Amino acid sequence: MILRTLAILLSLVLLPLPQTQANDGLAQITNVRLRSTVRLDYATKTILLSDLAKISGPQTDALETLEIKTDTNIVAGKWSNLDLSAIRKQIKDAADVNDGAIVIHGGNIQLTRLRDPAELASNVEPDKVQSSLDNPTQPILKQRIEQWVYQRLRSTPTSTRIKFEDRDEELLLTPTKDRLVHIRELGRSDLMALGIVIYEGERIVLEKTLRFEALVQRKVMVSTTQIPRKSAISDENVTIEERWLPMTEPIAAIEESMGQIARSTIDPGSMVMTSMLEPPIMVKRGDLVSARSIAGQIVVTLQVRAKNSGCLGEIIELESLNRKQQFSARVAGHGRVVIIHDSQRTSN
Repeated sequence: MILRTLAILLSLVLLPLPQTQANDGLAQITNVRLRSTVRLDYATKTILLSDLAKISGPQTDALETLEIKTDTNIVAGKWSNLDLSAIRKQIKDAADVNDGAIVIHGGNIQLTRLRDPAELASNVEPDKVQSSLDNPTQPILKQRIEQWVYQRLRSTPTSTRIKFEDRDEELLLTPTKDRLVHIRELGRSDLMALGIVIYEGERIVLEKTLRFEALVQRKVMVSTTQIPRKSAISDENVTIEERWLPMTEPIAAIEESMGQIARSTIDPGSMVMTSMLEPPIMVKRGDLVSARSIAGQIVVTLQVRAKNSGCLGEIIELESLNRKQQFSARVAGHGRVVIIHDSQRTSN
């Protein structure tokens, strides 16, 4: 009776709000969708939130005219960063704005200013990408890419080897001072592929796809002897070595692999890969196992027979010793299972 009462109370708590009430709540939200890059007009003196974002909702009028201050002067031909936290603070501090009903989408914004048309008209020299050899102290594309790789792979210069192709040497010397370098990953196999766009003011000065080798120093398991099929991985048949490998190399995780079973014979000196292993069977078909049935604060333990085999965490079928009752259970260890009740089966 108590359990039934609790179930009824829980169902009442979890009842969804009426559709009209939910819609009314959504209607009160103002969405601010920040742009990732913004090019201001050369004559713009005051930066408004409407210059930086698309705004929709009941507070649109108040937010569109909200002035946004920046720590640096925005100049043509140079990109400056406007931090998301600075935008959030200025919205929160604004008068006549309910920041609790505002949802901000996006992140930091890169800002620059368009060049004065008169200045462009007077510039008779064709656009050129200056060679970094003329100014070796300024940052070049190679350095920007290397820093991006370290962040992407969560590695360091000492734990990473990056090898570019000789044909890309001139491209890698492209200067990037006062330029916005946009890098995105296009794919990764043995080689890393990046899409690179360099902006100078409102112009795109370079747009290329670059492929190169990026190796990371990784700890791997190497078999010290022949490991027969169905044998367990242990300290006795593997050693730990450090090797330079791509991040895509599917090596087996060391801690998780100990105790797992070889799918097929592993030769001496082989790196142990994820595909070579499988979890050990904790319960075999026909075994008598200890089953726990948990209902609230009550735990009942009984002996049952497994109808099929299973690894840790898998759900298997069991039956009572007199074969009159059948039920499902989750494997919890060697010879141990936890019975799944109908409510748990639904949630799983």
